[in-house]
Amino acid sequence: MSTMLEHLEEKSEKLSAQRERSNPAKAPIYIDVRTPQEFEGVHISGARNIPLPDLHAYLDELKTLSHEHPIILVCRTQNRVKIAYEYLSKHGLTNCEILEGGITAWVDQGKPVVRGQHRISLEGQVRAIAGGLILIGVALGFTVHSGFFFLPAMVGAGLLHAGLTDSCVMGMLLSKLPMNRIRNSP
Repeated sequence: MSTMLEHLEEKSEKLSAQRERSNPAKAPIYIDVRTPQEFEGVHISGARNIPLPDLHAYLDELKTLSHEHPIILVCRTQNRVKIAYEYLSKHGLTNCEILEGGITAWVDQGKPVVRGQHRISLEGQVRAIAGGLILIGVALGFTVHSGFFFLPAMVGAGLLHAGLTDSCVMGMLLSKLPMNRIRNSP
């Protein structure tokens, strides 16, 4: 039974691909909202990188494109695309979808990707900096002055806030750094 379902799913995917080739005006446009470093590491062939903090600058262009093509939003797992989807929907873009499972699921399914130089993701950068600040605060708290224990406490409070609100202040600040921005504007 499962092989029959797999066969039907494979046939459906082939028909979709044929439809896209025969009617390129309706082929989806993949918009990847991850950082340029994450995008450079692995992305869907033909996808366009518009990091989430820069999405507002491309709103009019995306609205125009969405009249001719479905827009499919991509991120690593789906957290950032939910924010992007809400933003675009609120601003009138209706021909828009979220790639279920993100690039992680796409790769896990063995679908074709473009691989480049692997860089640290925005989430990885946040974890590394938070861990470093905690270690520094604890070390300074034991060796210099107990007031330095305030640093890991603040980082812990920030991580708790990020987990509860699904919004990370450190991540938003890091996304503004030049290394996490689009290098060449379209």
